Amino acid sequence: MRRSDRVYLEIPIIISGTDSAGREFVEKTRTLVLSRRGAKIVSRHALVPEQNLTIRCLKTGLDTAVRVVGPIMGEEEGCHFGVALLHPKVNVWGINFPLLAGTENPAARVFLECTDCHAQEVVHLDVFELEVLLANECLSRSCKQCNDTTLWMRSAPGEGRIPVGGATPESRHTIQERKTARLNLKVDACLRHSVHGEEVVSTENVSRGGFRFRSRKDYPIGTVIEAALPYSPGAANIFTPARIVHKEGGGGEETFAHGVVYIPSPLAPSLTGMRITRPK
Repeated sequence: MRRSDRVYLEIPIIISGTDSAGREFVEKTRTLVLSRRGAKIVSRHALVPEQNLTIRCLKTGLDTAVRVVGPIMGEEEGCHFGVALLHPKVNVWGINFPLLAGTENPAARVFLECTDCHAQEVVHLDVFELEVLLANECLSRSCKQCNDTTLWMRSAPGEGRIPVGGATPESRHTIQERKTARLNLKVDACLRHSVHGEEVVSTENVSRGGFRFRSRKDYPIGTVIEAALPYSPGAANIFTPARIVHKEGGGGEETFAHGVVYIPSPLAPSLTGMRITRPK
């Protein structure tokens, strides 16, 4: 139950407050996951649930107060903590997150940057907008900061342009008799599951409500996963809850064909139920 998408993105931050022993500290660290109302951060200090901290985002230079939701896991570099923003109206990350309406699902959620002013947004795309982005690696859309229509591209480490997939020749304007358009787009998607772990697959087709892919792993019907589509290693990726609703294969076949439907995300009253999974 989330109010906004989550972006797996590392941003340098400075956190300050007191640890569990009451000692004041200032630590330069980073985020791992971002949302409109919270984040997953790394810290070498012992933090406890419900304590307040101050975060300074070095990307924007803005400060904000946060509440520690709790620890997630320990690593050699420090422990991962979930934190909730106490003043979510302050856009401390400098990223525009659209609210999740919970009524209709986009074909994809992508993290885009305006090539003129470098504003960053989480953008919900329908199947045809996704096809344009995959074919051209950019998309024309309105920019509130520029007050004009500009080109938007996916952000990537090092270089600004990365190939994110492509459409098969027969996919142009292919619409089947179903509730939403389905295009034969071959694009990388990343799946996460508590048992099967993480794997990158290639889609066979994409619609506003889900997609179809092949895998050597057997996902039973009803399995709940998290999926990022399109997916680029090392880039800012957005994972969305989804459910396996169709499966073909088995009986000696090496791969299984699976149909996936996105799970609607109704508006939640607070962030206390924020669930953050481990990025790899």
